[in-house]
Amino acid sequence: MNRPDSRARHVEVSAVAALSVLPLLPFLSAAVSIDAPVFLAVARQIAAHPFDPFGFDMIWDPISPRVAVFDHNPPLLSYYYAAWILAFGEREIVLHAALLPFPLVAALSFLGVARRLAGRGLGPAGLLLATPAFLVLASTLMLDVPMLAAWLFSVYALLRARERCAAGWQLAAGCAAALAGLIKYVGCASVPLLALGLWLWPCARERPGPRVRLAEAARVVGVPVLLWALWGIATQRLYGAPHGLGALAWVGARRLEFAALSNHALSVLIYCGGALLFPLGIWLAHALRSRSGALRALSAFGIAVLLVAGILPDGVPARRAPLEPAAALLAALHAAAAGLLLGCVLRPARALASPEDRFLAAWLAGVLLFSVGVNWHVGAGDALLAAPPAILLVFRDPALRPGPRALAAALPLLFCASLLLVAADVQQRDVYRSAAQRIVREIGAQPGQRWFVGHWGLQYYLEREGFQAVPPPQHGALHAPPIVPGDWIVSARNVSQLDVRSSLSRYRIRAVWHGAVAAALPLRVSNPDAGAGFYSHHTGYLPFAWSRAPLEEIGLGRVVGVKPERAW
Repeated sequence: MNRPDSRARHVEVSAVAALSVLPLLPFLSAAVSIDAPVFLAVARQIAAHPFDPFGFDMIWDPISPRVAVFDHNPPLLSYYYAAWILAFGEREIVLHAALLPFPLVAALSFLGVARRLAGRGLGPAGLLLATPAFLVLASTLMLDVPMLAAWLFSVYALLRARERCAAGWQLAAGCAAALAGLIKYVGCASVPLLALGLWLWPCARERPGPRVRLAEAARVVGVPVLLWALWGIATQRLYGAPHGLGALAWVGARRLEFAALSNHALSVLIYCGGALLFPLGIWLAHALRSRSGALRALSAFGIAVLLVAGILPDGVPARRAPLEPAAALLAALHAAAAGLLLGCVLRPARALASPEDRFLAAWLAGVLLFSVGVNWHVGAGDALLAAPPAILLVFRDPALRPGPRALAAALPLLFCASLLLVAADVQQRDVYRSAAQRIVREIGAQPGQRWFVGHWGLQYYLEREGFQAVPPPQHGALHAPPIVPGDWIVSARNVSQLDVRSSLSRYRIRAVWHGAVAAALPLRVSNPDAGAGFYSHHTGYLPFAWSRAPLEEIGLGRVVGVKPERAW
């Protein structure tokens, strides 16, 4: 390698590293929200009982208070959090700083993969880092980006092993795949992908015989399977069943009605278009490039309009806000853009053109099948899984590949849009931290047990202040003292996901304070009243929405008496 090429590669690495970390620094103090309270509760349990990560109860899910039952995620990231909490405490800035290595590893791994499979690295890596799915999820304490980092590194290691016939890189690929599956169970899908890569890409220096193939499979596939089996045996002994199988049982019990499946599948397209955004650029390029391209783009949009109008409004799940015409058109545009992109990169002539294309097409098709057939909800996390293979297939196709000028114009716009969505998400998360602080000041030292009805960040911050969750009826009263007159109850409109109406119907509750929280930025990322559901399509039709709907409505009440039994 000559010196100019080496210098250019170092510049690429530095640029990608900076793009993966610097945009996140302003948001390190963002509040804890979404599922992070569960992961942190598991981390605290690990700090006290390192060999029993799920051995405690928590009011979070309607099916059971047992964490081993309702938490369908492995605990590896919680072990990582536990080490940081023991060393540095549980402040938000410490927790967010702990995750900064993961977007960095994901970015640099994808850079290496893109160089080998797309012939260029900076453009594909920049496109991945600029998507809302990556940037917003990297600003949270969720599992998605850490899992993606391990997955991408496993693919990178497999490609390095292919180049050098190096057993060490094959072992690294298997270990990274094992970590991906122990961070989030969907990461287990990296193993069949790596197995496909082993089959498609024989060693470059020799014609491998059966023994060599078996040794490669043992390193790449056997290592993660062995580690996952050991994890299953350990959790069988601890909790009576291998952890993770409960999630599979739940998937088997999913509703199979057409209204639910069609809504789910269409939402996958909408979220892949809206949470990645770059498919909109490809759709627009088709519309402007030629008459035939415009015809394909407009046809895709027309079909998407019909599907959105016919499937979303009356589908399952039912959302709180109605589907307004402007939102319906935006949903159709997202679906059309994603559908057009998938139709281009997965058409047989393109997807089967070479071993590399077959590998990437199988990667993309596999994560889409998971999103449609296995995952219980659609969110930006599904789009993030689809982004790496989709981007690489785009850059491998001369008809789709953006030129340097188009990338130079598009990437700043995409980064700006994604940073706006991060800001919108952070303002939503901060509502619950601020509300908890205000409520604590409001109550002061007055007597009475503190209760709340809520979820996500509200639960995290109120529990830190000594509040207890009102248990749903199916959990019984074993985990909390009875509610009595003089107690305080906090509730929130958008994060009260457990049905405790029958538990509270026996009490007379006097309103002490109620407020709707507004925001200057009219952009909503996770808000049922705005129809925005970045993390789950159960919340909204779109991953984001322009809306001035209140971020939240939070109330504080006090129990003043018990109703006669006949009034319950």
